[in-house]
Amino acid sequence: MHQENLGSQMGRYSGKSDLLRPGAEAEAAAIFAPRIYLVDPDPLTRALLVEYLHDKGFDLVATADMEAVPPPVDVLIVALDSLQPRTGRPGWLMRRPGVPMIVLDRPQVFPGRAVALGYAPDARLPLPVQPRKLVATIRQVLSLARTASVDPDEARVRIYRFSGWTLHCDERRLASPDGESTLLDKREFEVLRALLTFPRQVLIRQQLIDLAWGTGKNVESRALDRPITRLRRLLGDDARFPRLIKTVVGIGYRLDADVEKSL
Repeated sequence: MHQENLGSQMGRYSGKSDLLRPGAEAEAAAIFAPRIYLVDPDPLTRALLVEYLHDKGFDLVATADMEAVPPPVDVLIVALDSLQPRTGRPGWLMRRPGVPMIVLDRPQVFPGRAVALGYAPDARLPLPVQPRKLVATIRQVLSLARTASVDPDEARVRIYRFSGWTLHCDERRLASPDGESTLLDKREFEVLRALLTFPRQVLIRQQLIDLAWGTGKNVESRALDRPITRLRRLLGDDARFPRLIKTVVGIGYRLDADVEKSL
């Protein structure tokens, strides 16, 4: 099938999602799509992007309102017009967002001209954009979640509270909302603490391994399966419909909860 550039006015692309392998339907209920917030004032380009990315398995929230503050998502995609003055951009865009951000540059009169933001986004692509290039870029920036930017105080956190649960770091003890406690082994504790350090953010499997086992260790990806399964069971997460530790297809895991931290 011929694929047009997204952002051109030459037709529309649609295709069957290739994110789930054959026979994976039984697992699909436990898999969650990466969440994308798309900001593009142009209705045609926005519609093309939404249709294509949704077809590729992403969860889209799209708006033309540049002033609206983005909700919690995994990736921001913002289409910028080279003719738009910097003074007319919203405050949230002028500060580096806390999630991966892709800028789509609409050059208008001056081809190749990029809008100055005052910081470097995680990726920039010109419009019109090749569909496969956009999907590859989204996956790339998701794999580069900003685990390196940990708050220096994070190592001093002794208690994490989330969805009624409490993790006591000194004892590696997980307390349920009704007061029952379970002692976690080292890997379960480190995996849970990593997810709590970056709540509502996708962590790829290798990042979780680096955080739980230490960087530079020769650990197979499948080693994560046991602690993730055990933590879900302890947290009362249904294997098919987990509320807290969610699998993000083709990427990794995300803890969907607000987290309170105490030193």
